[in-house]
Amino acid sequence: MPTRTFTVAELADYGVPPSGPADIAYDPDLLVDEFVATLKYTATRRCVFRADDNRLYSVEYEASIDMGDFEVGAGMPDNHGWQDTVTAVEVEERPVIVARWHPVTDEPGTDQPRRGALESLAEIWFTEAGAREDVARQSAANWIIQHADEVAELYDAYLATADDQQ
Repeated sequence: MPTRTFTVAELADYGVPPSGPADIAYDPDLLVDEFVATLKYTATRRCVFRADDNRLYSVEYEASIDMGDFEVGAGMPDNHGWQDTVTAVEVEERPVIVARWHPVTDEPGTDQPRRGALESLAEIWFTEAGAREDVARQSAANWIIQHADEVAELYDAYLATADDQQ
């Protein structure tokens, strides 16, 4: 796992941690600022940023919790819980398939799927990963085209196995 050590001042020069959502929206080198966990008086967050070597790095930091008028403890730790230097992990974006339970919206016919392959693949793999619908459909179509021969071979092998078992 590739890492790089930054000083707190270097991270501040990159805008890490961001002071608000607008920093992420308008700074092309700040890619993500996401929630990780809630601690007793603070929240752990993860920030992904592009460094001067054009690689993406992730660091975790402690942020204050806005609880309104409720008491939340002694306040923020110094330097967001960091020491003089912070070890950042090099990261890359990858699509992740996540299974979720959704209500059934239509009834299938006999031996007929609820949706076609393109719609099903687009929704499961790309839309839920955060892609826009048009991008998700195009990515799903590209995947089907790229893997059509392999899927056909797997299906033929499955049919041959099913015939052998009968």
